[in-house]
Amino acid sequence: MSYCNDITIGDLVCIKSHNVDDYGNGWFATDVDTGIVLEIIEIKQEFYFWDKKIRCYDYIIYWTRTSTVEQLPDIIVERYTDWERRLNG
Repeated sequence: MSYCNDITIGDLVCIKSHNVDDYGNGWFATDVDTGIVLEIIEIKQEFYFWDKKIRCYDYIIYWTRTSTVEQLPDIIVERYTDWERRLNG
């Protein structure tokens, strides 16, 4: 099982840009750079997250604003549509 198994090659993504606590307080960024997932690299180790095993992945992402390529862990990346849905309420 992957922590972020809904992201695939070609998806439009951004850095997770929100933080909400148990009381509904938090923040989110209104201006994020978007990127396209070019490659997915599976980390060959199982991790434990609460009560289940997970697989972790790194994504190779082409950032559209800066025209750069970067490798990032799946836990800090989200689909752009999820960010957009939060922004528009």
